[in-house]
Amino acid sequence: MPEPRHIVVVEDLFIRQFLQTALRRLGYRVTGAMPAEATRLLLAGEVDLLITNNPSTFADFGADVPLLYLAAFPDIELAACFRRCVALRKPFQTSELRTAVEQLLGNG
Repeated sequence: MPEPRHIVVVEDLFIRQFLQTALRRLGYRVTGAMPAEATRLLLAGEVDLLITNNPSTFADFGADVPLLYLAAFPDIELAACFRRCVALRKPFQTSELRTAVEQLLGNG
């Protein structure tokens, strides 16, 4: 059986906990992280998908990792450096989250 895809979530605590629970139920390996830890994981090539509300912090990784950009009012210009990006407006349903993640990971 293949290793579950690794998703790193850099978000506010409440959103991070919600996403970790929802995505684990969908079968993903999820790490909630602060920006420094996320950067370490990104540098090590251990991330299949990044989820954050602050994409400009991770601009250097835009060519390497897809981004799920969460915001009440997403400014897509902030994520322009990401080759693959989906913006999901808060609040969102779990079904919308699943669809966006599957689209970005290529299994939907």
